[in-house]
Amino acid sequence: MSGQVTSLEARVACPSCLAQLTYYDPLASTVFGCPECHTLFKRQPNGTTERLKSFQDVPREAPILPLGSIGTMPDGLQYRVTGYMLRKEASSPARWLEFMLFNPDTGYAQLAVYEGHWTFIKPSDQEHKGLPGRSGSHRVALDGDTTFHIYNKYQPRILYATGEFDWNVLDDEQLTVTEFVAPPLMLVEEKAKNRPVHWYRAEHIEPKHIAQAFGLTMSRLPYRSGVGAVQPPPGGNSWPALKNLTWLLLILTLLTELVMVGVRPRRELLNQEFVSDVGAAPLATADATGKVQVSESFEVHQGPAVLNFEVHSSVNNTWLELPVSLVNEQTGQGFEFTKSIEHYSGVEDGYSWSEGSVEAEATLAEVPPGRYHLNLYPATDYNRQVTFSVTVTENPWVPSNLLLVVLALLLYPAVLFYRRHSHEHQRWEQSNFPPPHLT
Repeated sequence: MSGQVTSLEARVACPSCLAQLTYYDPLASTVFGCPECHTLFKRQPNGTTERLKSFQDVPREAPILPLGSIGTMPDGLQYRVTGYMLRKEASSPARWLEFMLFNPDTGYAQLAVYEGHWTFIKPSDQEHKGLPGRSGSHRVALDGDTTFHIYNKYQPRILYATGEFDWNVLDDEQLTVTEFVAPPLMLVEEKAKNRPVHWYRAEHIEPKHIAQAFGLTMSRLPYRSGVGAVQPPPGGNSWPALKNLTWLLLILTLLTELVMVGVRPRRELLNQEFVSDVGAAPLATADATGKVQVSESFEVHQGPAVLNFEVHSSVNNTWLELPVSLVNEQTGQGFEFTKSIEHYSGVEDGYSWSEGSVEAEATLAEVPPGRYHLNLYPATDYNRQVTFSVTVTENPWVPSNLLLVVLALLLYPAVLFYRRHSHEHQRWEQSNFPPPHLT
């Protein structure tokens, strides 16, 4: 396979402890970190070595990815781990690891991990520019149609290095590094005085892919905490499609509702007033408190239909119990429901109060077409009489049904939107720059 790692290697002696170090890029590697005595040294063209630094901040544990190990990265190529650095920002305690990756055909790449979040970094072959954003102070970088927003700016410090490098890693402390993000991607600008600007392109990698690439168990990898700089939000690339689909379904639902209203229009079938009998003696049963009252007949033309019943009453400091039977005059089929209405009010300690309602509503579905009337059995309080009206409407518009459908359509997108919003909030909490939507 093109770009496959070969077994080419060489050895160099550490000038401090004389340990023999194996390295894999004999043509370019010039700086070495000794894993035995932690000395950073440089090999001169004449074969002599020069000590550069003796590291004191030595990691307690061996590198997660051992020197010499091989893994397949997202670009489909195999890389060998040839170096390892512990770095930090000059103005903050933030520390991260960077692994140097080498492929003999394509050159170097890097694998960085910070608080369990991994990014794969390669030199960019495109010329990028950091431009002022809309606010003037918020810089952006462009890559084709993608806008990258400034996320971090710092000067690095090298706390530890081991393995081989094709440059003096201590020179990186002269750099100003600016990171621009467009999750799951990042553009990195490195510049220093009197040195050309270099750009790098990074992408987020899930820990499980690192484990698979290097044959590790997940327990070997560092625990991931918080939200990474370019960690994709929940829903990832499917979020725009989900938004569009949700809008489409909402529009179709509303259009369907309008069509149904046009095909089966709302019609008032009955609007009739009734007066209950005077309430019976206090100890009388509910069945004995009033006689049956029969409404006018009406036609249900389209069926099965939905009928809505609205009851308006004159109850005042009393109650009305109203059993209702809807009777088909041709078949004798009946539909029944009961509504209870009560309303009380008064003045107490100078404040007026009220409770209950003078209205009630019921709905019957799947009512066949035919001629109908209502049998009503009103009952009320002792020695009281109540006036009430009943309105029957065919094919009423029931907003609750539409609301339930809309809520069902919005439930998952709303939860995902909240999770994405929370994810972005946590991401930008780690930045020294405001989020893009605030600029």
